[in-house]
Amino acid sequence: MSYFDDIRHILPVALSVGSTPQSYGAVVGTVEVSTEHQIVGQSGTHLQFYIRVSPTVQYQVDVNVQSSDGTEVMMFIGEEPLTPQKGATQFGDPAYGVYADAELSYAGMGLQNSQFVSTPDTRVEQQLEAALNAATFVAAFGMMFDDGGSNGKGIHEIHFDPPGPNQDGALAIYTVSGGGTPIRKWFFFKFDDQSISG
Repeated sequence: MSYFDDIRHILPVALSVGSTPQSYGAVVGTVEVSTEHQIVGQSGTHLQFYIRVSPTVQYQVDVNVQSSDGTEVMMFIGEEPLTPQKGATQFGDPAYGVYADAELSYAGMGLQNSQFVSTPDTRVEQQLEAALNAATFVAAFGMMFDDGGSNGKGIHEIHFDPPGPNQDGALAIYTVSGGGTPIRKWFFFKFDDQSISG
């Protein structure tokens, strides 16, 4: 009898449910233009897009725009001008890739609960899509995973308080202003029931 004909399963079986190993880090690369679309995942509705870190590797990015339990998504956008650098771009020479040693802390950056406002999912998507369409490159901070295969890499939990200290999630979107000034636009997210403490 082959495994394909073995259709009688009448005794208890010890099943092990596999899980995808995840680790905190940052993914830096160029946005795959026009890949933004909405998906419904385990923890709510997300805006999904892709970041290319090399000619052959891309990462799926999932940003919560609605929670599964109705908790409000709060957003804060911060923008900072940067000093132009010498190199291939206003930001210097690209250093795209995956950084497992990345750190990011909302409290350490001085963010306060009062800066975050409840934002409808459509508004989150509009703001993000506009910034992504103007991006030179993007850095996504969160939990990285690899489900295997050429399209199985991703990063999610791009919000306050993933697993540990200095491991908050956010997006840093790098653009150039009309006057030629390089800009880093931060998108910070948290849920209404979370509180940032210093």
